[in-house]
Amino acid sequence: MSGREEQGPLLLRGYTWDQYLSIEQVFEGTGTRVRFWRGQLEIMPPVSEHHENRKSHVACLIEAFCLERDIEFYAKGNYTLLKPQEAGGEPDECYCLRENKEWPDLVVEVALTSGGLSKRAFYATFPIPELWIWRNDSLEVHHFDPATAAYHSLPESRQLPGIDLNWLVECSRIEATSQAIKTFRSRL
Repeated sequence: MSGREEQGPLLLRGYTWDQYLSIEQVFEGTGTRVRFWRGQLEIMPPVSEHHENRKSHVACLIEAFCLERDIEFYAKGNYTLLKPQEAGGEPDECYCLRENKEWPDLVVEVALTSGGLSKRAFYATFPIPELWIWRNDSLEVHHFDPATAAYHSLPESRQLPGIDLNWLVECSRIEATSQAIKTFRSRL
């Protein structure tokens, strides 16, 4: 870990879609991330080494699981999701599963600070079927329910049935990525 303390996002209200697009261009290439949701603007400072390590470890373990279980996947990284006039921003990691689509099936967010936009409200705009949030050194799984247009917490993944999330969390704490993958795969 870098030793740099995590800084929380700045949340501003009363912004238009066009202002969001302009502000996003200003920050392009700086590492600062901008997210827009229904007039609210979230500005997140460049992420830390700890954030990137956690995100990358979880992503590698998801990919290892998919490879072992022969699940076709399309890694989308943190490409920008846009729904004009309503929402725009980048997930930490996201995947289309089984086939490539406009919106990902699974989004992974690493939340090392508090504050900012509600991740569940933001992703419900698209709607993303499953949202994983790494928070307080554990993994929360949220499934989107079209009937209520909201996310509900679940103890297991519906998008990746059979994945042992407790084991994934344990393995993601291993410092060396290669060792984390090897250890994770040992139980698949």
